[in-house]
This record gives sequence, structure tokens and C-alpha cells, in this order.
Amino acid sequence: MMLLFAYFPPWAFALLAGAALPAALVLLQGKLLFGRTWVIRRTDPGPAAERRRPEAVWLERPGGVRLQGWLTVPTGDSPPRRLLLWFGGRNENVAWTPDLAGWLPDDCALLAFNYRSLGESGGWPSEAACVADAEAAAAWGLARLALPSSALHLAGRSLGTGVAMQLAARLAAAGRPATSVALITPLKSLRAVLRRNPLLAPLTPWLRSPLDSVAAARALNCEVLVLLAERDTQVPHAHSHTLVQALQHAGAAVTVHQLAGTNHRSLARTPAAMRQLGGWLLSGPRPSAKG
Repeated sequence: MMLLFAYFPPWAFALLAGAALPAALVLLQGKLLFGRTWVIRRTDPGPAAERRRPEAVWLERPGGVRLQGWLTVPTGDSPPRRLLLWFGGRNENVAWTPDLAGWLPDDCALLAFNYRSLGESGGWPSEAACVADAEAAAAWGLARLALPSSALHLAGRSLGTGVAMQLAARLAAAGRPATSVALITPLKSLRAVLRRNPLLAPLTPWLRSPLDSVAAARALNCEVLVLLAERDTQVPHAHSHTLVQALQHAGAAVTVHQLAGTNHRSLARTPAAMRQLGGWLLSGPRPSAKG
């Protein structure tokens, strides 16, 4: 074999290496895009933490895949009347979400599952798989709490805004629209984000998980909250504003807030952002009339 390689000119090895890298990135892109869990980043549990009860839950998916999640419900005498389904960002272990639940209204339960291959979730992530998982998670949570489809609210951070938008569009098309969608540092599409990186831009034609939120926005006319960081070098404000305009054009009622002293990574877990989300939900986004 070594003798065979001796007949290859030096430029052939460079050509093979140049072809192998894009091929590897295409094959591994699901894992590269959704990331992996390094640490669980806890945060301020919020003023209502003592009135919340978290529970570790599992979602069974086809092919023997199990998704790890947490359901946090109010502990009062009245059962929850709403369900907020959270979608994490890249590398995010959603084990921290019981902390977020302490900032939500007393009638709101919170459910979040780790994407495939994150935390103890099995399987391999992709847009198609994760959006299908998201739809199954919504159905599971509503059934578990005996709530109607109109009780569903969605929220996502960064990469998770793309998953939330794809699910919102799918539910709207099925005549079961979510009542509201909260987007924290939202991207207009994953393709647009990758195009900003000179090394990754040439690979965008082979991207199998575009998470095109602008396209999904055409299906929505529910209430939408958009939270932006003061400084965001990963998802430029211009990208988020393009999505806002698409949502408004579709008929969605969009509220936008930019929080001082935050960046792309810190925003979702800051007390100001969690208070903003909880207050917005407390004001009572109404069920969508579309569909």
C-alpha cells in the first residue's frame, strides 16, 4: 500500500484532503450544527422557584431513540393552564430550565428536551429529526397536562429559534397554531449565519438543516416576542430584524426588546430576559386566529 502511495504526486494528496474535509463536514453536519453538551449552566431560579416542581421525563421516539427532558409544573392547587415548550441553543443542556420556570406565570408549565445526542438523549440530530421530535414533544406535553392545543406557547434561543419557528409553521399549517412564540437572539436562517464564516460559506449548498425562519414566518400571525442582546457577534441584529419584518408582513404582532449589558451567550439566562419573558406571558398572548 505504501508503494502505491509513492506513485501519487504531491498535489494529489492535497486534492484528496480538500475533498475529504467537505465530505466529512456534510456527513457530520448534524452533530457539528447542534453541538454537544459540555456543562449545565444554572442561573437565578427566580422569585417563584419555591412554587415549582421539576420532574425528569423521557420521550420515546421511533427507532429506539429516547430524549431526555424536564417538565416543571406549578405546585399550587390549580393545574397549569398553559405549556411553554423551550428549545435550547447549540451546545445547550436544558437541565437548567427549571430555573427559568421560576420566572413564569403561576399558570404556566415548562417543558424542554435535549436535542438528539445532547445530554443523555440518543439519536443523531438534524433539522428533520429535531422538528419531528419537537412536534412529538408538544403533543406529549399537552396530553400529559390534559391541555388543548391552544394552550401551547413556544420559546427558543439562538439555534432553538429556528426549531421553534419550524414547529410553529408546521402546527399552523395543521390548523393547531401555537398561541405565541418567544425568540431570543433569533437567526433568519442557519444558512445565513454560516455564510458569515469564510471557511464554512462554501459548504452552504450542501446544508441539510437550513432552519429557514424567514420562510417559516409566512405561516404565522400569532403574538411573537423577540429579545435581542446589546452585543451579538454571532447573529447580527440585521438578521433578527429581517425575521421581524417577515413576521410582521405575515400578520404577527411582534414585540422587540434589546437588553443592555448582554451578549449572544448570556442573554437567555439573565434575570432581565427571564423577567421579560415571564411578564410578556403574564400579559396573556391570545390564541391565534389563523387556521
